[in-house]
Amino acid sequence: MKSNTINTAAGQFSAVIFDMDGLMFDTEQIAQYVWEQAAEQHGYPAAHNTFLGVIGKARPDVEVFTRQVFGEEFPFDSVYQRKQKLLREHLANHGVPLKPGIMELLDWLESQDIVKALASSSPCAVILGHLEKAGIVPARFTEIVGGDEVERGKPAPDIFLLTAAKLRIPADKCIVIEDSNAGIHAAHKAAMLPLMVPDLIPPTEETKRLAYRIFSNLHDVRNYLAEW
Repeated sequence: MKSNTINTAAGQFSAVIFDMDGLMFDTEQIAQYVWEQAAEQHGYPAAHNTFLGVIGKARPDVEVFTRQVFGEEFPFDSVYQRKQKLLREHLANHGVPLKPGIMELLDWLESQDIVKALASSSPCAVILGHLEKAGIVPARFTEIVGGDEVERGKPAPDIFLLTAAKLRIPADKCIVIEDSNAGIHAAHKAAMLPLMVPDLIPPTEETKRLAYRIFSNLHDVRNYLAEW
């Protein structure tokens, strides 16, 4: 029987908010590769995994990180634009790879009439482009909020609080599903229920304390939400 809420051991919830890269789409490894390419093409060779520190962060915080790594003279805007171009070309040629279980989780939430939203550090235009390439209709989400809509990126709670406000659902009635440490911290600060499915970076000890549950994949998330 359909409901409009999800019951868990932590309480009753009315909405599920998804992160995008690394959670819905298996794009973080691709992003790491094109970041390294773009930096090298501008004369800044980068060791493998140098750009793991940008995961989950909005553009202003990414700029701060890259200047800390490469120096204040790092041509961030040029490298960023080149990275975006390389990423668009890769995804246009190869598509946007889905994370296992994402479609099944979306389908199950819809079968229960649960409100869904997408809140990503990526700009709204990038989010919509990824959804289109992945074959996911944006209307499956009641709200889509990008990092370009808030002043502070994750780990600040702004993007999740804005999403809850747009949904007109109290923050403490929202579940957030995230892959990054920054995202879990943001969800916790927003007083939402943080569920984690780690991608390239394992949870820190602090994140382990903040996350309500940590799962191996989205199939396990679906099973957990469906069992109550």
